[in-house]
Amino acid sequence: MLSKSEKRLIVGLRRARRRSKEGLFLVEGIRTVDEALSADFEVFLCLQSPKLRDTGKGRQLAENISERSVEVRNVSDTELDTISDTANTQGVLLVCHEPQRLLFDLRVETSSTFLIVDGIQDPGNLGTLIRAARAFAVSAIICLEGTVDSWNSKVVRASAGAIFHSHIFSERWSDLLVWLREHSVTVIAADAHGKDIGDFQVSTPWVLAVGNENKGIRRDILEISERVAIPMSEDVESLNAGVAGSTLLYLLTSNRSI
Repeated sequence: MLSKSEKRLIVGLRRARRRSKEGLFLVEGIRTVDEALSADFEVFLCLQSPKLRDTGKGRQLAENISERSVEVRNVSDTELDTISDTANTQGVLLVCHEPQRLLFDLRVETSSTFLIVDGIQDPGNLGTLIRAARAFAVSAIICLEGTVDSWNSKVVRASAGAIFHSHIFSERWSDLLVWLREHSVTVIAADAHGKDIGDFQVSTPWVLAVGNENKGIRRDILEISERVAIPMSEDVESLNAGVAGSTLLYLLTSNRSI
């Protein structure tokens, strides 16, 4: 049975401030929960409702959870619906611990590649970028202040589980700048007025910066960057941040083995 304090906690974790304070975040849905468990994320609490056992995959997941040292609360479908941040729950919700990572502990190899996310607000765009970074073997993702919280449940879902297999950091620009200089990382900025990406030659380690959907990348980053653009048809004004960043990651990594 779920206590009132546990329910208040879970509902509160919809807000970034509460997630930051508690160091916890929500994971919902059979596939996403399965990815979190497969990646051995530390689980604080698990909620299950009868709906979980409506499908074969759900029953398999329930069995997997029962074999782990996980604190489980059995709730009704209705109660889970009232707590959930999704329109259609699948009968399972995890409360997980956020991983604690320090950027200056991140190892930089000569072949390393990174992604800077600067002020992106749409959870879908950030989730798409995390998914692309995982697909193209990017070493780490660095989210600057002003970016939507990477542990927002909508970001977690949009990443299709990639977030659990990615190294993600939340940093201030001043600290990131020190790190970039310390490791001599080439900075590449997605910019509509930049050089055609097809004519661009890059050496590793490098980092691609993708900026806010409306304002773009902050000036401080642009000033130290090589600026690149994706050639497009004249009747297309722009691509959204998720698509543009994903395309650039593919083009930048396509000449190396993933």
